[in-house]
Amino acid sequence: MARKRERRLRRRIKAAVLSVAVLYICSSFISDDRFFRNLMWRFEIEPSKAATKNGKPIMHTFFSRIDPEVTTKNTGMSDEADAMMLATWKQAWEDAGWETKVLTIEDAMEHSNFHYFNTTLREFKYGKKFREYDVLCFFRWLALAMSGGGWSCDYDVFPLNPIVGGAETLPNDGMFTAYETIPRAAVPSFVSGTKEEYNRMSHLLVSNAAVHQGKEEFWTDFFSLIDVHVIDPDSYYIEDAVVPGQVVLTGKRYSQEDCDRITSGKMGAHFSHSAIFNGVTEEGETMEDRPKIALRFLKMWKEQCTNDMPFTPAALVPPEPDPVESNTTAEEEPSEHIDLVDNLAASASERR
Repeated sequence: MARKRERRLRRRIKAAVLSVAVLYICSSFISDDRFFRNLMWRFEIEPSKAATKNGKPIMHTFFSRIDPEVTTKNTGMSDEADAMMLATWKQAWEDAGWETKVLTIEDAMEHSNFHYFNTTLREFKYGKKFREYDVLCFFRWLALAMSGGGWSCDYDVFPLNPIVGGAETLPNDGMFTAYETIPRAAVPSFVSGTKEEYNRMSHLLVSNAAVHQGKEEFWTDFFSLIDVHVIDPDSYYIEDAVVPGQVVLTGKRYSQEDCDRITSGKMGAHFSHSAIFNGVTEEGETMEDRPKIALRFLKMWKEQCTNDMPFTPAALVPPEPDPVESNTTAEEEPSEHIDLVDNLAASASERR
């Protein structure tokens, strides 16, 4: 906890230094004190707002159909099942008080950097050629930037509990935040950030992928997200707000103890491929049944987990007191850069 507070403080110091620099430059050219005071006020107290519609926060997802006759789909489902998944996702989030918007490659194509991304990604030299699915995963960050920023999740992430303070204000001052944790990194299944942050992350992820070409057999934006955080833990925030589907799919009706242990304090559940393979489902159910499996769980959860706590971002959690120092020297964490493909990415990819 103390280490997280230190990283958060470093981020805020960096932001403060940048803000002061901008203000100093502005003050050098503008003599109107009112302008300066108004600008200072905006830097100090204006929160980062999520995109809204009809007074509700917008939950985005990215989806573009892949022709299975041309390349591998990777969703593991037919076009009909994909359409049902999108419709089920949309209804679930709207029932939870959100507006929804499905972003596509057409949104990404509006971005000024689309041509560069499209050319660069398709020229990467890996043991296995980048599939269309892998390229689209990088394009989603451009689409999110073009949306104006805000919240986004995969179409197989379904809503659980609300967020303390409401979703209209982005956590962590609008800095890019991922909400499904894995050791030392995160799964990009549920994220938030400003337009500027999505632009920053899109370039960071592609640059990271470029570094690994020629060294790895295979790479994705997910692997880049892992590597970026391992290299620099201050590169983005991680919150523990999404529970993997294989954890929630226990095959039994929840007790209050189950609710407290599994879903309380979580914003969403991720019904990934791994969830269907490793969770408890009904006999004969396959990947095609993901929409039905998710809806069945949500119905049971709403009936049983009425006392769940909302999700509280780490910045709003009161700090724990620092432990009393002893004479024993704590063992330092290993600082070496781990082999991502063999250790983290290979095992973590099963979560998607």
